[in-house]
Amino acid sequence: MSKSRNIFVRLFDVLWREPKLMWKYYKASPVRPSKEGDSSDGQKVGAVRTQQAPLYVFRVDGRMGHGGMFDRLKGLVSIYAVAKSQGKPFRILFTYPFRLETYLEPRDYDWRLREGELVERFPKSRPVIAYGECYAPSRIFKNRRRQTHFYYGYNSLDKINEHFGTDYEWGQLYHELFKPTSYLQQYLDHYQKEIGSDYIVIHTRFLNLLGDKTETDINPELPEKEREGLMNRIIDKIKELVQGTLKPSTLNPPRVMLASDSMTFIAYAKREMPDVYVVPGTVKHIDTAGHTDDGENIKMFLDYYLIAGAKKVYNIVGPGMWPSAFPEYAAKIGQTEFERVKL
Repeated sequence: MSKSRNIFVRLFDVLWREPKLMWKYYKASPVRPSKEGDSSDGQKVGAVRTQQAPLYVFRVDGRMGHGGMFDRLKGLVSIYAVAKSQGKPFRILFTYPFRLETYLEPRDYDWRLREGELVERFPKSRPVIAYGECYAPSRIFKNRRRQTHFYYGYNSLDKINEHFGTDYEWGQLYHELFKPTSYLQQYLDHYQKEIGSDYIVIHTRFLNLLGDKTETDINPELPEKEREGLMNRIIDKIKELVQGTLKPSTLNPPRVMLASDSMTFIAYAKREMPDVYVVPGTVKHIDTAGHTDDGENIKMFLDYYLIAGAKKVYNIVGPGMWPSAFPEYAAKIGQTEFERVKL
């Protein structure tokens, strides 16, 4: 996102999207005189009010576009870092297009909303839409005194560390928040056993170049001859990368796992490289699909946890293709070597 467009999006968020969201979903709080021991903003202990730090809630609820899965996770981890720096309790409300708790559960920090915690009454709570603040996320730094619902999609840890004097790392914070549920873990165990432990990952993101139409208004579809030419160049690059992993002491190449946003390319690659490993299932972009089924969700989580367990991860980027965050941040989870390869 360019800086000029960034400023426009920020103004659009502050002047239009936030007021519209509040008008549609947030009721006005009734005005009433405070009473001795009133616990509306704190806990009552005898006749003394003890003020509690307000909740910071990261929301993915379908009320607007949220970006892809790792855009969501990048924003989520950033807001968690801010909450942690300010000593604010942090919660996650992730319901679109699936409930996050089906696949991920708390590890060290319990981010689940408790009954009655969520408040949608202005001014007791308010939304902060900060998608236009990737360069200067000043509004997420503000020390807020009311429950705040954040919509955000960037990794701002460098700026957060600079602002608060912290040294947070993305993978560390992710592991504080999440571990696979037993439901997801049974699939991970099965496919990890199937692929083994000695494998590299190749990831590609085409953004509709091959006609998959998984995302709207991004990239025109290439003519058939150009599509085939691009796919052949990528296959050649994969073979080159595999050869580059061979050591003098062994003639056995590592297994290759392929992950991609294009089912067209996955089918083509499997024809050209029959031994390539692909997690079964269909790929969808969760912000444009509108609906995903359990099998599609499982594949997405399997892809990124298996990417995290690889010996090395490559993201191949050709003309018109996208340098994807998906394999990059999956590699951060597993502290796995990551390389972006340009054709």
